[in-house]
Amino acid sequence: MRTNSLTILIFAILISTLSCGQQGQIHNGKQYIPFSNSLWDIYDHKDSLLSIHVVTDEGKQALRLEPGQRALVKDRNFKNFQVEFWTKGLTPGIGFRMQDAKNFEYLYLRAAKGGYKDALQYVPVHGGNLPWQLYNYPKYEGKASFPRKQQALLPISFKSDIVKGGANENLLNALKNRGLVFSKTSFIDFMEEDLSYIYDPETSKVLGIRFTEKGISFLEFKQWIQVKIMVVQDQMSVFIEDMDKPVFTVDHLKRDDLGGGISLISSFDPVLFSDFSVAEISDTTKPQNVDKGNPSDTEEFLKTWHISQPFAKDSTNFKSQVDSILKHRVKFKTVLADEDGLINISRYHDDMTKTVVLTCNLVSDSDRTVLMNFDYADHLVVLFDSKIRFDGGMDFRPPADKGVEGRVIVTDEQVPLELKKGSNELVFMLSGDARQQFNWGFIAKLNNMEGISIE
Repeated sequence: MRTNSLTILIFAILISTLSCGQQGQIHNGKQYIPFSNSLWDIYDHKDSLLSIHVVTDEGKQALRLEPGQRALVKDRNFKNFQVEFWTKGLTPGIGFRMQDAKNFEYLYLRAAKGGYKDALQYVPVHGGNLPWQLYNYPKYEGKASFPRKQQALLPISFKSDIVKGGANENLLNALKNRGLVFSKTSFIDFMEEDLSYIYDPETSKVLGIRFTEKGISFLEFKQWIQVKIMVVQDQMSVFIEDMDKPVFTVDHLKRDDLGGGISLISSFDPVLFSDFSVAEISDTTKPQNVDKGNPSDTEEFLKTWHISQPFAKDSTNFKSQVDSILKHRVKFKTVLADEDGLINISRYHDDMTKTVVLTCNLVSDSDRTVLMNFDYADHLVVLFDSKIRFDGGMDFRPPADKGVEGRVIVTDEQVPLELKKGSNELVFMLSGDARQQFNWGFIAKLNNMEGISIE
């Protein structure tokens, strides 16, 4: 009888040990989840299930994700949590509170932008769209420093070779002599005034270029980065390298406060992840904040709109289309801008090849002219008093006189509105971002709301 009891005890311990091994070790409240097919589901951009790909890089056992792939922690939901991991790549990301593959909160790193105000990017993903143009600094993009490694140093005499366009033979030969081979199709472009890069489209190799006192430094952006993220209720804190002090916080996450999955994501280039751990935390945990200066004024934003069903825009006869839609007004829906005055169309419709009509009724207590500031993605027609007041398109690489690096900033565009006493209908015809399938939204405000209300 004692033998049977001992056998049962040993068997129970063995099962318990195997279970802990499958789920990962727990240390200081953090559960380490090793990369295996039993603990992670790997998907490609078509949602096909793949086998996990684990590699060794600089002594680290790492999950490798190709562009468009994601790794989902199996059978786990998290609402308030802390994750830690190491990552290496140009744009590593993490999706959390995932309701499904197309609806989640998303944070990603721009490793090449280390030291700049847009090194970190938060966006709410609706319908699989990635609206980075709509959500920008200082609230939704943040500054962070990332490690870089110098690959070569050229004399300052090569300065004349660092020009936008195809990389010339003189520069390519100089790099080759230092063990860096770039094809003849390689080109140079600029990310910031003091930071350029050389990119080889045949191999996807990229190096940063920076002028220093010692010469022209060629930098490898892809270095191991330590990351910690805390999410409590509708707040997120992000830690880079220093795990005690956040470099970026989001005070109001944009999606509903629901538990969901956690997924590691490679959107644009191969990415490595290592040493992943997660810990559930109390919803009373107070997150650390980063001071972002004075909040922007929001009282003048146009926040109440009525939106049509999506339709295919007739680029030639779009004015007649608008007139017909306004005449019949079938299935218009009232939508409200968020606290930043932003209307994100992806919250309501996900087909970015389509167009919607939106109306806003401005009620004035007298005749007056006001200025409307606005911005948009991707193409907007503004009609007022049955006349076209604006017709333009956005580009993520706009000319110098248009926009701030492709971001939707309310001060970018301006038109006057001659209000009559009583009700005045403002009409927007807004088309989605059919090229990237990312951005579809706008923001608008009046310079003075005195004597004006929204009906």
